[in-house]
Amino acid sequence: MSKVYVTGHKSPDTDSIAAAISYSYLKRQLGMDAVAARAGEPNKETKFALDYFKVEAPVLLTSVARKSESDEKTKIILVDHNESKQCVDGIKDADVLELIDHHRLGDFETESPIFILIRPVGCVNTVIYGLYKQNGVKPSKEVAGMMLSAIISDTVLFRSPTCTEEDKKAVKELAEIAGVDYEKYGMDMLKAGADISDYPAEKLAHNDTKEFEAGGKTFSCGQISVMDVEPINAKKADIMKALEDTKAEKKYEASYLMVTNILTEDTYLWFTEGAKDASEKAFGKKAENGMIYLPKVMSRKKQVAPFLLKVYGE
Repeated sequence: MSKVYVTGHKSPDTDSIAAAISYSYLKRQLGMDAVAARAGEPNKETKFALDYFKVEAPVLLTSVARKSESDEKTKIILVDHNESKQCVDGIKDADVLELIDHHRLGDFETESPIFILIRPVGCVNTVIYGLYKQNGVKPSKEVAGMMLSAIISDTVLFRSPTCTEEDKKAVKELAEIAGVDYEKYGMDMLKAGADISDYPAEKLAHNDTKEFEAGGKTFSCGQISVMDVEPINAKKADIMKALEDTKAEKKYEASYLMVTNILTEDTYLWFTEGAKDASEKAFGKKAENGMIYLPKVMSRKKQVAPFLLKVYGE
């Protein structure tokens, strides 16, 4: 069998990168020629984890489109996403073999039946760890480290409402294999990821961004996790200009940016021009200065995207 690329979504986060690494490792142990891939550049948090556990970043895969009809289709396994707009470019031209996820089921289509596993847990690496156990495979120290990094990231060290007891149990078991104090390591990793005040406005505007579609309308929603919102607030005008430019370029209905404080566990949801009414309707709150304050909101998947999708889908 030819190479199979395991890849997460565009604008990859730690879960997406780690899932490509962990699931490709598992598939190799089971006899598949699987290669970890990524559809974008790792962020600071992910780089911290990769460096700490001395793991190479997955290979960059920017497109899987064929140059001609005679070319063999690229074999792909999707992890941590299933919406077409979040996939690597050219995905409709690829041969998708499997899909492992923990998000809502979106608009993804395949030509043939495939293996799909979507479970409602806080992190796709929790799902993948279950497959390790099911197949009697133990992850290496390095892979276990990446897996626990992903779960800590997606659950914000168990603070997110998406976190389940299964996520917590997985982290504790993986920490034993990786040989780390998960609480200390987790906070160090989150701090490294939150230190993004030196990013230019353009990069901040598109940090961890995903596209969504509902009712024939496409919008984007990014997220910045920080421990102090002031450095980001100081760049708000430039960040919003970059968001507006991208919205116009890609013909989005709107663009949103979650500025999430992981210490106070709340979010300021910024939005582009024309999105005020939709935002207020989605969250039942008044907007001020182009944003809505959302206390105790940390999860895009559970606490933000579903409400926006409902409004745009009407």
